[in-house]
Amino acid sequence: MSDSPVKSMVMAALVLGAAGYYFSLDDEAKTSGAQMVLSLMGKSTAKDANGNIVVLQPDPVTGELRVPAAPEPEPAVAPQPQSASVVSLPRTNGQFFTQARVNSGSVRFLVDTGASSVALTLDDARRAGIDPRALRYDVPVHTANGRTMAAAVTLKDVQIGGIRVRNVEGLVLNEGLHISLLGMTFLGQLQKVEATSTQMIMRL
Repeated sequence: MSDSPVKSMVMAALVLGAAGYYFSLDDEAKTSGAQMVLSLMGKSTAKDANGNIVVLQPDPVTGELRVPAAPEPEPAVAPQPQSASVVSLPRTNGQFFTQARVNSGSVRFLVDTGASSVALTLDDARRAGIDPRALRYDVPVHTANGRTMAAAVTLKDVQIGGIRVRNVEGLVLNEGLHISLLGMTFLGQLQKVEATSTQMIMRL
């Protein structure tokens, strides 16, 4: 029995250098097999580094036939790290202290999550550039020494390490406070405030 036209084209392709290709000749593959043979006939072929048969391309300089270069892989895009300012404070005698920049001055704070507001002593208010003569003590507060009056202020800038918060509501006390308190009007604006047995982590 004579070979079919598709089988004849397959044999011709093998003779012309397409050895190593296997074409399925079942009913569903006859058409695609014939198209592949026709595309390879009359062209020089070779195997690339991965064992795939490719059509040789002329070198643009020498004109010699060569295996075409594999396309360059797409460069991997590194994930962008999420920026966050984090401060770690050591525990000292069961409490946490920090030095902060308040407006234009430096203030030492006791971190107090139980204090509803940032509270400054009168001396620390002066260090922050607050004029005591402009203060009005009309806010009643309770301290460890009892009830007293405080003056409401807005701190333009409070910064601890890489953490910076603007327009922080605060109070100034002229008595009843021996150290300034870093309270919730600052701490409440942070993403995280976590205390362990050895340190406190603050994250903006």
